[in-house]
Amino acid sequence: MKQYALILLTAALALSGCGDSEPATSAPATEASSENPLSGVWVEAEQVLVLESNGDFYLPNDPLRQGLSWEQQGNQFTFRYLDSNALRIEQRTVEGMQQGDTLTLTAQDATQPTDTDNSDTSQDEPGTPLFTGTFERDNAVVGYLSGQVQLPENATLPDQAVLTVTLLADDDIVLRRVIRLDVDGNRSSFRLYYPAAAVKTDKHYQVSSQILAGGGVFFQSQNTDLTRNRDGFDTLTLPLDPVMTDSETLRGALVWQRANPVFILCNSDQRLQVSGPQGSALVDDIRKVMAYPQQPRIATISGIRRKIPGEQDGTTQAAVAVESYTLDEVNAFTDCQIPGAQLTNTRWVLTHLGEQAVDADADSAAPHLTFTDGQARGNGGCNGFQGGYQQEEAVLRFQSLTSTEMACPALETEQAFHEALNQTDHYRIEGELLTLFDDKGEPVASFQALYL
Repeated sequence: MKQYALILLTAALALSGCGDSEPATSAPATEASSENPLSGVWVEAEQVLVLESNGDFYLPNDPLRQGLSWEQQGNQFTFRYLDSNALRIEQRTVEGMQQGDTLTLTAQDATQPTDTDNSDTSQDEPGTPLFTGTFERDNAVVGYLSGQVQLPENATLPDQAVLTVTLLADDDIVLRRVIRLDVDGNRSSFRLYYPAAAVKTDKHYQVSSQILAGGGVFFQSQNTDLTRNRDGFDTLTLPLDPVMTDSETLRGALVWQRANPVFILCNSDQRLQVSGPQGSALVDDIRKVMAYPQQPRIATISGIRRKIPGEQDGTTQAAVAVESYTLDEVNAFTDCQIPGAQLTNTRWVLTHLGEQAVDADADSAAPHLTFTDGQARGNGGCNGFQGGYQQEEAVLRFQSLTSTEMACPALETEQAFHEALNQTDHYRIEGELLTLFDDKGEPVASFQALYL
């Protein structure tokens, strides 16, 4: 899930409208600053707060949070950071007082989240609010890496693009930082702070960078060797190369698999995740005119095919970064065939009752329906059921459904499921979607196919 979390965090940062300032305008926090006496590295047990004079904020010891910015107003300190658990930008305000090389931070009230919100990977003593305690200045506990990325001449950045910079030790990730792009000409600066103890003399260190947008990689650098100095590593420039191939025009059907939009190319079984600058707009436009849940729609997309991180760490999945699109008329499937399921010998997993989504997965206990040997069988989530059915062309009616009578804590979904089956008058299969309709043409239940 780490790769998936990174994509969501980059999106959160890009959409926030705020993030890292340009580090080149501020001296490293490990150097004395005449601009702001609070600039420096502050340590309290395992907590390490790195405050730069320009307002940049770093958390080099925290694997769950990435510092973004800090500010002081009187005795109040406000910290903003990306949270990889919540997958969003968070803000914490504490009261503080500096006396020489001591900085005391205390929670304003009892509502401040504590490190126990993040299970066994917390940093502080159990129950301690975030960013509180008595901190001592200790600039020696961190090292830093500064540099720039250089885009190709006349490069065009995608909307909501962000920069990632990764420090590697013998191909293992030591630290990765997500940074909002602040391009001057064709360059953008960056800085990484890392725990000094994390860098060993017997290891080979490199750095790499990527520009991401919409879940895809648009530019990236080669892994570049680093040269050490007494503060960490020498400043360097990373040339970025385009990852994109030329745009192509693709025609296919946008369908939903477990509520996620997937683009299936016409007359093939190739499936592409929807990403890129116009991916969300495409999905939103289709949802606006769906006559029933998960109704597929034919679209022609101009975009770039690429690999993006999968939901499981270390995996990838095929995607299309949508640049523009047009939509066919609703139900225009005559010249676009997509893989389809048969009514019989398919496990149909319930996804919607009417317009209401139902939590569903591949577990045997999930509400589902099958048609085999002239019988309809299934499970409502607790009790199994079976009965006959009559099917002729699009007509489908259930007959004499009976159910077991196990006692279950909540039967609302199961009861509504049975009511939908009893109301069914006809059906429609589109690809791997089954929709049941009543005699007025209203959808009563929708299913996704799992082949038996």
